[in-house]
Amino acid sequence: MKNGDPALPEFSFSTDVWSRIFSEYVRFLWKACGVFGLSQKHIEYSDRELALAVKEAEIDIRAMLARRSKSRGVSRGKIAGVLAFRLSRFKIVHFKEEAWDNSHFHLVQELAATLLVRKLFVQRQVPEANILELSYQLSRRHANQETAGLFFDAFVAEGG
Repeated sequence: MKNGDPALPEFSFSTDVWSRIFSEYVRFLWKACGVFGLSQKHIEYSDRELALAVKEAEIDIRAMLARRSKSRGVSRGKIAGVLAFRLSRFKIVHFKEEAWDNSHFHLVQELAATLLVRKLFVQRQVPEANILELSYQLSRRHANQETAGLFFDAFVAEGG
């Protein structure tokens, strides 16, 4: 097996998905900065941490696939939740001191993650209030892959 653990099923994002994650993460990071009125010049991001977060998400998805029967599978919403969670937990975004006075700077990374996975997996409009609420939950409350997955599952199911 590619992942080195014969107990875990194989899973990895395609090269196209990896490429989209890297290119669109930055776009959504800048959008998140705009939402909270933060200047892009006060923010840096780490491609290395972004890659580590995506690799960890792949491991989490393999574990989820191992826990579920083949007939139940893993939904797009669950995959979105895992990726959003990992993108919110790794230290991808770094703030310069000038950003610290903004009372919402702690939500930028989570909002970028939530916007990205919505675009990749939900592909329908999710109310901004809901996106901001999930971003807050990922940033300041207890939210894990499972609860983030339920959030995205609800919108995937509504969208058909």
